[in-house]
Amino acid sequence: MKIETANTHIFEIEQLACKITGLDYDEIDANTEIIESKLMDDLGVDLSQFQEIVERLLPLIMIANSGLTEKTYKGFAEIEKSVWLTKMEVK
Repeated sequence: MKIETANTHIFEIEQLACKITGLDYDEIDANTEIIESKLMDDLGVDLSQFQEIVERLLPLIMIANSGLTEKTYKGFAEIEKSVWLTKMEVK
C-alpha cells in the first residue's frame, strides 16, 4: 500500500504543536526548545516525529454531510472508499 504524505513547513508544525499542547506561540517567542519539550512531555514525540505524523494524517482528512442525519462530519477517512476511520460532528 502506498502511503500518501503532505508537505508541511516547520513554521506550521510549530504553530500546530503549540495549539494542541496549550502553548502560546507568540508568548514563548517561537522557542522551538520549549515546543519540543512540551511535545515530548505531553505526547512522547519530538518535533520531527510530530511533523511526520501530521504529514501522514493530512491526506486522510475529509469533510462530508450524512444523507441520513443531514449532519456534517469531519475526520480521517479512506477517501477513495468514502469510509470513515474516525470522525466527529461539525458544530
